[in-house]
Amino acid sequence: MRKYFVVLLLLLAGLFSWAVSPVHEYTKQGFAMNTLIRMTVNSNDEKLLSRAFDLLNTLDNELSMYNPSSDLAAVNALAGKEKYYAPSDVIEAVRGAVRVYDITGGVFNPLIGAVTRLWKINQNDGKIPTHEEIEAALSLTDMNNLEITDEYILLKREGSVLDLGGLAKGYASDRLAQFFRDNGVKSGLIDLGGNVYVVGKKQDGSNWRIGIRDPLDPRGMPGLVASVHDTSVITSGNYERFKVIDGKRYSHFFDPKTGESVNSDLLSVTIITPDGTLADGLATAFMIMDFDTSRKILQGLPEVGAVFITQSDIRATKNLEGIVAPIGSQNITYF
Repeated sequence: MRKYFVVLLLLLAGLFSWAVSPVHEYTKQGFAMNTLIRMTVNSNDEKLLSRAFDLLNTLDNELSMYNPSSDLAAVNALAGKEKYYAPSDVIEAVRGAVRVYDITGGVFNPLIGAVTRLWKINQNDGKIPTHEEIEAALSLTDMNNLEITDEYILLKREGSVLDLGGLAKGYASDRLAQFFRDNGVKSGLIDLGGNVYVVGKKQDGSNWRIGIRDPLDPRGMPGLVASVHDTSVITSGNYERFKVIDGKRYSHFFDPKTGESVNSDLLSVTIITPDGTLADGLATAFMIMDFDTSRKILQGLPEVGAVFITQSDIRATKNLEGIVAPIGSQNITYF
């Protein structure tokens, strides 16, 4: 009897050790969505990050406007012709874009793609679109051209172009964060080329400390740090993509009313909120609109924190007091 009792204890010990298999910190880097990706998780599944990268690559292949084999490219190719029965992530990403369009009064416009293609900011070709070309592109950005259901997307006018570049990374960060939570991750970090989402707190129970780039630092070093958990920290800046023609700088932010590249003293906007899709879209929109309009929108979004960095000052919403702090001697004005 004693022999069987010992065997039983050994079996129970083995089952217990399997049930509480140790949690390790895993980190994996890669390239997707045209940027360097880094993800860190504390998990007992060493293959989890490989599956996360598989998900990210799937999203990239669905949401990229520039990948000719993507689902979004298929939607655009069928503009003015027929419906495209899109995967659920494409449907949800477009719905997220429509929501940000409504919140920002149309400043964030997912149909800006015709204008984006016209300017070719990624090509320093020395060309500026003519007024007639811009007007023609603007005529294709009317949101009445977009029809979306649970199953399909239809662009009603030929030449209309869906461009989700303003929030695709934010949407991907939401999906990855949910993927980690669904797989039992209590602590993790997703860095999609500066678009950051943190799941839970760090393994030691402290907040994650996320650097916010100083746009005036030529090395790209952080000027602020955000102490956060369970949220996204997403920055848009005029240093990301631009071209210079005859000494004038043209950014990749376009006014949906004029079709012109936007240039102002606003250098970057950082949004901190648990909704990565919303954060990415708002960061893009606030780079286009004036500060007073941005502030009015934020008054209706108490769950959203924002940091505005200009040539001369740093302004942040009051809900970030004690959360965002300067690394150097800068002062933050809270509103």
